[in-house]
Amino acid sequence: MKKQFTTQRKWSAIVALTLAVVVTFMAAIKSFGTTNAEELIVYDIKGSLERAYEEVIEDKYEFEVVESNIETIKIFDKNDRLILSIVKEIDGAIEDEKAQILLNRADYLSSFAGTSIYKIEE
Repeated sequence: MKKQFTTQRKWSAIVALTLAVVVTFMAAIKSFGTTNAEELIVYDIKGSLERAYEEVIEDKYEFEVVESNIETIKIFDKNDRLILSIVKEIDGAIEDEKAQILLNRADYLSSFAGTSIYKIEE
């Protein structure tokens, strides 16, 4: 009985494998041949751009620019450590004499967004 069961399993496997080969072969035959050309899809790019531009123009944007009259001056030493930070009005004078002396000794490096950077190289 064990031999009969093994024989049935072998024949089932052979039939399943043969069926898989036949199905794969038939699918391969159906897929070969001439293909049909797909229809070209034409977009109205110019019209789309014009509509998008009109939508952007219709939106109203309001920006409020905040102008600050305050300037920050930062003075660093040769090891890039902050020595002094001064906050003053843009056209105002520096009232502290020691701060003014340090600023006069320092070299200007850069400024951005109301902050000026100086460095003392000595």
